[in-house]
Amino acid sequence: MSVSIIGCGWLGQVLAQTLLEKKIPVLASYQSQSTRDKLNRLNIPATQLILPIAVSDNKLDIDANSTLVDKALFQQDVLVIALPPQLKKGKFDYPLKIQQLVQLAESGQTKHIILLNSTAIYNGLVGEIDENTSLNLNAEKVETLLAAEQAVQSFSKQFHILRLAGLVGPNRHPGKFLQSGRIFTNASAQVNLVHQADVVNIINSLIESSMVLPRQIYNVVSATKTCRKDYYQVAAKALGLAIPSFEQEQVTSTGKQVLGDKLLKELPYKYLYDDLLQWATTL
Repeated sequence: MSVSIIGCGWLGQVLAQTLLEKKIPVLASYQSQSTRDKLNRLNIPATQLILPIAVSDNKLDIDANSTLVDKALFQQDVLVIALPPQLKKGKFDYPLKIQQLVQLAESGQTKHIILLNSTAIYNGLVGEIDENTSLNLNAEKVETLLAAEQAVQSFSKQFHILRLAGLVGPNRHPGKFLQSGRIFTNASAQVNLVHQADVVNIINSLIESSMVLPRQIYNVVSATKTCRKDYYQVAAKALGLAIPSFEQEQVTSTGKQVLGDKLLKELPYKYLYDDLLQWATTL
């Protein structure tokens, strides 16, 4: 088994280190010099890949684009795509990047694609949400994330799509998230979060059982059940930081609660950090 990781940042670097410790060959991609330097310091083998690739047609061919693409990235068994969509930066080329990666994977030796997407795909929904819930396609954000998933679903071999909840973990303590000093909204909305360690473990499990599980979409979210106001105020207090303030609501709404039961049953998996309120207050 061998693995390529496209977008080797905060999450991908820990995944790469975990795989390398298990003697699984890894090749990561990077765009910037600073990321390359960080990967070098961590002894993670890496090669440059700048996305989207500028080509004159819609079809990509590894041989035709040999100066732009390192073939080795698509000669590994598993391709983990961990690219940030960058929607908050006003970029909407995420689906194009994923489409190009899928085309290159088809041309290469990739047997299994794992896409790390986001539960932001459920934007605009309320109540309990699972993988079969109809999406609100009125938002451009949702259309963009769905188009990326559809590109992966067109892959002829194995794939898994992970819709990740908000990520927390080392250097991402939620007590630091709401420290701008402004008044925040949606005080009673449910938090949907997951710890970095659990995401890495789940990806590892999918790699190990890649040809056993069917092609699926999974929500990846802890069972933490608390509202935004309680969670972020308690988390900030645990670090001795300013307690964030929230607007008083006229109508209480729990917002959306993303359910991760499907993964727990089918993988199966037991979360290391299923109570992220307790985790946030015991560091």
